[in-house]
Amino acid sequence: MASTTEDYTTIDKIDREELLLPPLLSKKFNITDVKQDVLKWDQEWEAALASSTAADLLKEISRFLDDSILIPSAIEFFHQDLRTIQGRVAEILRNQLNDGFFDTIWLLLSVAEKRRHILEGLKGACKAPTFWGQDCRAFCPEVTVSNLLTQSGKGFIDFLTHVLEISESPIAPAFLPNSWWEQASNLPNPWWEQPSEQSSEQPSEISPQRQRSQSTKLLFEVATINRNKFVVYFVLSSLMSFSRDVTNPGEGMKKVLDFMEGTKGYVTQAIAEVKTTLRDKPIIRCENCTKTPEDIAQGVRFMVCSVCKTKLKFEVNYCSQSCQKEHWSVHKKACGKKKVTRGLSGTKGDSLWAYSDTNPVANLLRNIAKKNGRFSLRDIGVNPCKGKRSPAADRQAEMLEADKDADYFLFTASGKPVRFVIDDLGAKVIFRINRGIAMTQPTDTTGVRAVGEYMIKLMSKHPGLSRDIILKQLCAEYGDDTAKRIAELERGSRQEEMGTFIDNWLKDCSRLFGNFSWLTLL
Repeated sequence: MASTTEDYTTIDKIDREELLLPPLLSKKFNITDVKQDVLKWDQEWEAALASSTAADLLKEISRFLDDSILIPSAIEFFHQDLRTIQGRVAEILRNQLNDGFFDTIWLLLSVAEKRRHILEGLKGACKAPTFWGQDCRAFCPEVTVSNLLTQSGKGFIDFLTHVLEISESPIAPAFLPNSWWEQASNLPNPWWEQPSEQSSEQPSEISPQRQRSQSTKLLFEVATINRNKFVVYFVLSSLMSFSRDVTNPGEGMKKVLDFMEGTKGYVTQAIAEVKTTLRDKPIIRCENCTKTPEDIAQGVRFMVCSVCKTKLKFEVNYCSQSCQKEHWSVHKKACGKKKVTRGLSGTKGDSLWAYSDTNPVANLLRNIAKKNGRFSLRDIGVNPCKGKRSPAADRQAEMLEADKDADYFLFTASGKPVRFVIDDLGAKVIFRINRGIAMTQPTDTTGVRAVGEYMIKLMSKHPGLSRDIILKQLCAEYGDDTAKRIAELERGSRQEEMGTFIDNWLKDCSRLFGNFSWLTLL
């Protein structure tokens, strides 16, 4: 992994307080000094900006600095300085984002560890060579801990990707866009007719009114340059903190690195990707039509059954009176008596509500028949198809429904079925999950590639079977390009000197779940 520590460790050593303008904005909003409590500082800024506009901020800073003292040559220098820094951060970001490990490590870190690195980034940005120091945070409403920790930290990765795109842009000036900030791009100077606030060192014979400019166009440009410098130094300082932690890992980082070192990456990458789609809280759906508020209109409020809410402190949601009436014949049996809902995807009644509706494994598990409140291992993979199966795949599904102990049915050249059964419980569950993806979501090729590669390895030398016979069957079931996709997976496995996809999943998962003997309880 590329390290940023060698190039930018000097940032932490620079004390630029003597170069800064007065902290007008911090005083106006009564913000805690960043050196005292960086988390409180960030939270106070987030609250302050929620009730302010960019015009409010520009008005405040134009008390002491306006267009009258800004000359084009100085602004050109500021632009060139920013582009130089953006070029350096672009190189570092390319190394970090393209090395294949940063995303995974970052997403697997705990929230506390991610927050720590972001806060270190904010502290570093406050030391950057800008006009306003820590007050530059006021120009950056998107740079908040809460924003960057969304989707289990994917918000930070998306932010870095956006900064990289801007930093690599050939357009000059290359500024990070923000509609909230840009609303103040060309406002009149509210102080231009009033005397300047002079310091005791200002000559009294200079007419303060002449020193005022009616415009804040240049001031806004300088503030925008400083805003983008703050962002760049935030990125650099955050990555420095992260890189130092990788080089000399603390307890939180060490757990992630140890886990990654002991796997081939299948599980770690999958867990990291899944974490980005996890919901923070259950969603609301109409119990009748299943729509969410967002499906209907932004800001719409759903109705709840008043009887269930009063008697059971339990919410059954409806988008309209018509849907509530239509669903009454079903709901009246439990109304006010039992906490019963349909368990719609993503709602409180869904035990897998945290998982996105696009997660194939979660969708598969949602459809598994339950027995005595538990998932049935025998039913994994035999569920309704989201799309249209081929006739050959329909036949496979029917046979698996009839014989739920079989993991798959292969056919000899003469059409004789060969029952494929996996004895290893861990391999069985991983195979069946991938089988389920293949059979229930025809457009997702991940499942069929995994089961095909695994069956070819174990069954191609079985009497009556061969690699070509198995591939021909799978092409009939899942499409003509299936053989090509399986070959690509096999080629990748050979190049990496790895076993099959399922073998490696099993090895990686064993680090988490042991020998899978607990599956006998399902």
